[in-house]
Amino acid sequence: MPLAKKSSQPVKAFGAISKKLNLSSRVYRGVHPIPVDRIVGSVGRAADLLPGFRLRNPDVRYYRIRRAMERGEILPPIIVYKVGDEYYVLDGNHRVAVAKELGMEFIDAEVIEFFPSERRESKTLRAKRAEFENLTGLKGIDASEPRHYDSFLNYIKDYAQRMELFLGRKVPLKEAALNWFLCVYTPAVQAIVEKGLEEAFPEKSLADIFAYIMDYKWYKSQKEGYDIGFDAALQGFVEEIVGKKEGVEEEKKKGLVQRFGGILEEVLPWLKRE
Repeated sequence: MPLAKKSSQPVKAFGAISKKLNLSSRVYRGVHPIPVDRIVGSVGRAADLLPGFRLRNPDVRYYRIRRAMERGEILPPIIVYKVGDEYYVLDGNHRVAVAKELGMEFIDAEVIEFFPSERRESKTLRAKRAEFENLTGLKGIDASEPRHYDSFLNYIKDYAQRMELFLGRKVPLKEAALNWFLCVYTPAVQAIVEKGLEEAFPEKSLADIFAYIMDYKWYKSQKEGYDIGFDAALQGFVEEIVGKKEGVEEEKKKGLVQRFGGILEEVLPWLKRE
């Protein structure tokens, strides 16, 4: 397979594009092949990539994926955000780097398309997001409710404390934030997408849905007397709040917003005040 001509185009950051275009409305487009040359950016990892979507520090995983692609093995679809005719990688930066290096034309992807929101953001929301980004160095976590950024910051601070205990040294907040984003937030968002929760909350961002599940997790953990964990919280949220069992037909999703407020009046009373 011939190698592709190296591109000098810098990798775009989805966070910057999202903020510029005020992206929040989104539609799940399913899994299908997308043009590799239209993959231009990354969600939260643009700084780790060199122009042309090359890895700054190729690792063992990169070479393992490269060998698999050269042998023609079928790998899991990447996950991308689509904006116009461009794509931004949420999961699969290594696979995209290899695909571009090998000159592949198409790659299978799970696609979530974003559109500009018609709603105007409040000054409070913009200020909270800017504060969060300055403290953590994280971009592209676009919540639509200011309080969510306070929650995310608290999660990261707790994560930093656990890292310090494990490593036996002081951990800077930005280092902890990056680890939290990669090890906690990104897998959680992937699970949220896989459960189809974006369809259930069409007016909310993935960050908002993550925050709702974490609030539900806190409530259930308090009730049970132990930390139930994210996976159990996600499943409970899907079944109790969304009212959706695995395999339930689409029609039963209708009326979710009306049920949501009622069910959560006990669980998350702040919803009534938003």
